[in-house]
Amino acid sequence: MLSRSFLQRFRRLDAYAKTLDDFRIRTASGAAVTIVSGFVIAILLIFEISRFLSPTMDPEIIVDGGKSQRMSITFNATFPNLPCYLLSLDVMDESGEHISGYEHDVFKVRLDKQGNEIEKEKAKNPSDSIQNSLSQPTDGYCGPCYGANPNGVSEPCCNTCEQVQKAYTDMGWKLNPDKAEQCVREGWREKLEAQSQEGCNIHGALLVNKVRGNFHFSPGRAFAHGSAHVHDVRPYLASNHDFSHKLHSLQFGDQDLSARKHKRTPVDSLTNPLDNTSWGNSESAMMYQYFLKIVPTKFDYLSGDSFNTYQYSVSRQERNLREQSSGGLPGVFFMMDFSPMLVIYSEHRKSLASFLTSVCAIIGGIFTVASLLDGIIYRAERSYQKKQELGKTQ
Repeated sequence: MLSRSFLQRFRRLDAYAKTLDDFRIRTASGAAVTIVSGFVIAILLIFEISRFLSPTMDPEIIVDGGKSQRMSITFNATFPNLPCYLLSLDVMDESGEHISGYEHDVFKVRLDKQGNEIEKEKAKNPSDSIQNSLSQPTDGYCGPCYGANPNGVSEPCCNTCEQVQKAYTDMGWKLNPDKAEQCVREGWREKLEAQSQEGCNIHGALLVNKVRGNFHFSPGRAFAHGSAHVHDVRPYLASNHDFSHKLHSLQFGDQDLSARKHKRTPVDSLTNPLDNTSWGNSESAMMYQYFLKIVPTKFDYLSGDSFNTYQYSVSRQERNLREQSSGGLPGVFFMMDFSPMLVIYSEHRKSLASFLTSVCAIIGGIFTVASLLDGIIYRAERSYQKKQELGKTQ
């Protein structure tokens, strides 16, 4: 008796009282509402499961404290109206570092008028100082340097035309290749004339200090004149060449993002705005300047991996040095300035409790709305039938 009484009282707690099957009325409209609500529940559950399985990248901005780091720059540029022998790459920054004729990990590709590759050259390592090239004779031959001795080497040797030119450039002198036996022997003048109508693709990687500075493509080798950075641009201006160019790619920092990026985690905010852009005209005395604001960026993944790179914004300015003679150099300049802020993208996934809550909300909410809609339709049908029975409808 006690157990039956307890069971009866316990049954009163049932919030979902059932009706007898004899009192249940099944309608065609109710079946339609059931099918539609089931379809909607299935669609919403699929979207919710997709959201649960796809982490999101949430940005955060903090002050960057890594100013002493080094940064890599990957570039690929084509100059269709400038031969490779006239093209030079220099790097300089506010820390005092100045590299003229940067050649380490830099490749030059000679192009014909149609843009087809003629020859690819791997530039020398800049650590191979001119002292080595001047002091070591080849096969007993020690060519004259014609008074140029930038490093003060005893009995310097210039065995090639390029070594003579580099020695003269470092001394700040101008060389007449027709008077150097090395250049005459190598047919330097004939080579220049043959390459005068070619273009050049230059690509590779730089490693620079993470401070304000610039790197630039300019005509001819640079040399120091006092505290000034000087280029002999007379051979360039005397020719029919220009610095119109196409940037195939310009990227800062580690660019292995595609390998690290999860397929389920899209990162559309990291872009390189100068990729596949062109700029320039046929005027030779043009200075093209890109002003870059570089923002350090970090990616933190759920797996524990961390990935550091950079993104940037850019503005451009061009100057015609024939019209504005207030100083400048023909070429393409990339002025770099670093943001003091660090953008961190952290990967997050929806918690299991939140996912289950959403699933319950979807199922319960759809069934509740469907029940209300079914009740409205059923009452409307009943009212319509009653009116027909009373003959009040046509």
